[in-house]
Amino acid sequence: MGVSFGRSRVADLTFQVFARTFHPEWFLSRSHQRITRDGWEADVRIVEGGHCVIFRAGSVRLTEVLSGPETLLPEPGLLFHSALRHERTATLRPRGEMDYQTCFEVERVDPEVFAHLSAEMTLDTARGRLFHRFSPSNRMAPAPISHIHFEARVKGLTVHAFHTFPDELAIVRTQSLFEPRVVQPSR
Repeated sequence: MGVSFGRSRVADLTFQVFARTFHPEWFLSRSHQRITRDGWEADVRIVEGGHCVIFRAGSVRLTEVLSGPETLLPEPGLLFHSALRHERTATLRPRGEMDYQTCFEVERVDPEVFAHLSAEMTLDTARGRLFHRFSPSNRMAPAPISHIHFEARVKGLTVHAFHTFPDELAIVRTQSLFEPRVVQPSR
């Protein structure tokens, strides 16, 4: 499990996708929700430095992790790895049994816009969302927040994650779609 002494810098973050699951002890979880539908199950977590989504459908296991250097993960099963320096999209079809699509970007904004967006995310705590406010770097700075909205359907799961980095006036946005090709009923 990683230990952090403050929020990572955006330049230090990585976005990774694995064809395997990880035990929750690999992450310092701040908020968690398990979603179960007929044929698939997912664990969505806000973790130190970002988020983790573990998706299981039939024999397919897929884990998406946005994290900083404080979270060291083993390389077996790594399907995709990218730094968050610019906008990026990816499509994967592990074992031909699942469609996975993702896109992510870093947006740097003016202080007023950043404050407004952070306030909106803080107020939006409706159902189907995870939220965590991290400790700020100093008592006068806004707190970094992570906000994840997910939509579960029979065909799969859509995850929208927003992570703020007040010291850099940056917002990291990710959007992912997990869709099993054949939904098999749970046993």
